[in-house]
Amino acid sequence: MILRTGLFAAIVGSALGLGTAGRVCELALSECPGKFAAGTVKVPNEMIWLDAKIPFCKEFVQMTNGNAKPPSVVFIIDNSGSMDENDPDVSRFNVVSTLLENIYAFAPNAEVGLVIFTRRLSFDHRENAYFKTAFPTDTAQHDSFVPLTALNKVFPDGRIGLDTLKALLKHDDKGNLTYVTKLPASRNNSGMGRSNTRDGTDISLGFQAAKVAMKDSKSDKASQYFIFLSDGTPSTPDNGREGSINEFIQGTAVPTTFTVFFDTQNSTPVAPSTIVQMTGNIKVNAYSAVNAKSAYWAINTPGSQLQSLLQTQVIGNVLSMPTKPVEASMAIGDTTFRTTVMDTANFIFAKHLSLKADTTRVQLTYTYSYLDTTGGKQETKQKIVPYALTILRSSIPSLPAGMGQTCKEQADISLYHDGQPVSVVTADDATLEARLTMPDGSLCKGCTLEVLPSTSRVKDHEDPVMVVQGGYLSGTFQREVSITPAVGDGRLQHLPGDSIVVVYVSPENPLDRVRKAFPYTDVLTVLEVGRQNELAHTKYGPIPNFEPQWLLVAPPTVQASPGDPFDNWRMLPGPMAPQDSLRYVGLSVEASRAFAVDVHVFTNLGQFVNKLTFSVSQAEFQKLEKSSKGSTRLLKVLWDPRSRNGSPVGTGAYIFKTTVTLLKIPGIAEDNAIRTDYRRVGVLRSL
Repeated sequence: MILRTGLFAAIVGSALGLGTAGRVCELALSECPGKFAAGTVKVPNEMIWLDAKIPFCKEFVQMTNGNAKPPSVVFIIDNSGSMDENDPDVSRFNVVSTLLENIYAFAPNAEVGLVIFTRRLSFDHRENAYFKTAFPTDTAQHDSFVPLTALNKVFPDGRIGLDTLKALLKHDDKGNLTYVTKLPASRNNSGMGRSNTRDGTDISLGFQAAKVAMKDSKSDKASQYFIFLSDGTPSTPDNGREGSINEFIQGTAVPTTFTVFFDTQNSTPVAPSTIVQMTGNIKVNAYSAVNAKSAYWAINTPGSQLQSLLQTQVIGNVLSMPTKPVEASMAIGDTTFRTTVMDTANFIFAKHLSLKADTTRVQLTYTYSYLDTTGGKQETKQKIVPYALTILRSSIPSLPAGMGQTCKEQADISLYHDGQPVSVVTADDATLEARLTMPDGSLCKGCTLEVLPSTSRVKDHEDPVMVVQGGYLSGTFQREVSITPAVGDGRLQHLPGDSIVVVYVSPENPLDRVRKAFPYTDVLTVLEVGRQNELAHTKYGPIPNFEPQWLLVAPPTVQASPGDPFDNWRMLPGPMAPQDSLRYVGLSVEASRAFAVDVHVFTNLGQFVNKLTFSVSQAEFQKLEKSSKGSTRLLKVLWDPRSRNGSPVGTGAYIFKTTVTLLKIPGIAEDNAIRTDYRRVGVLRSL
């Protein structure tokens, strides 16, 4: 098939993806925006909105020196022999010592106790009355712990509680405590290594002592915490304690507990089931409203991990008071939005916010409230926290962790002519209707379409008036080939090589943009059955059998395709001499593309006489003679007045019923065009 240059360019342009609607998405944060404040967050290009719901952040405030009830923290530290392997840097003591200084800086009146255990507890109240027994009602046992001590407490010798606790954590390079009991033999049962202070792991004993220590707390239960450091499961308790070895798992009467499990033997350490079960039970034991914060972590490099873990995950909960979100603002450029509306996890702004084409910088400001106690008097205070969020739309395939999306299909643009959908605009389509259909079936309030040529050689564009038509919006415009644009006249001027482009831009967000290009071909839909000879002058006489009953007059290279193998016809290179054409009657077919012809001849009384059926493909059509219009081509169809069996017909009037069908051409003309013509012809036969 031969295509004109303009049509070919238009079809190629369409194939390059100028006309498909896709989907657009709403970016949703599933985590605190503070997580993304460190740099630019890249998101896929289909993200064009930021969800109206922005998650809360977990914020705390430092406790003031005047708080009447400071937090109470008991460290439960495993110092069994296996800790030498799983904590070779003795971070269990070094990190806690450093942590005590941090606690003192933020909350100097916080109370801290130490429970250090193996098979037995590491201290003995008989050696120093400062230590407290874990068995206050059993004088036969002397396992002791360091009681809750205010970090700013001043002792008679001038030392403060911080200094005392740090001194009791001193150790040698093997993890042996400097002030460990010198009376182990009187506490260890025979057969268990009476002089050993590092064997065995009696976790239940550690928790039992910690609960005794916490009874002296001056804080509310919600401000009481255990911090448990260990490398294993319980083993080799002292004689007589076998029955209570797993008692700690129940988590009975235990405050909020943070557990760190040491395991240097595995690249991906996993806490044992005993710790998992214990933590789950503590979360729901109803000791306090914050017990659900209880958590555990498994680490394999305690020297580098423990300090960060305790500082960021644990101490923030212990030293600080939680805040309550109150209101938020969001600034994008010069526009600021505010909200006080919330659900259980998010601030909710009035609507989702449009992102910019490339980089969007969002400045969030959250306001929190908290109840502080100073000088015995409670006071509501506020904390304001800014979060900077920079979002870059790019060609990445997926979202970063902590972000989600909600997507929808974009609007659909379609083009119609005379109520029928158009995929290729032809020269016949002088009036076109553009339709805008929203994916959810709703009507887009205030939505418009812009119609323009695909190139800028003719700088025209039109904005058809959109009206509601059922479930879509409809706008009608005229179209013509012209080099003289008149913007706004309701008629799109374009060149033959242009596609007709229809653009939709959402009034809510300019990034929600759909552009569809409809190729244009200047092939007209023209179909005419014209006059040829209306009277045939013939003589009676013998007619050779090979003489055809029908002639198709066309250039010699044209080949027509027969519709009925029994039709008697042949192609005749034209033009014919005038004297030769007088013996025929017929008609001419003028068409703008490939066509099929069906001619039936009847007597004036309706009796069948003869017929001819054939078609001309698009390739053959291009070989036909051009008409004076230039955009159509001609073919003559002549009848030698004979019947179907070859016998001559007599003098008289005959009826030609001619049906011509313009054929479909995929990508150019998607519909058939049919015309039926009736005309009377005469035959004058003489001797």
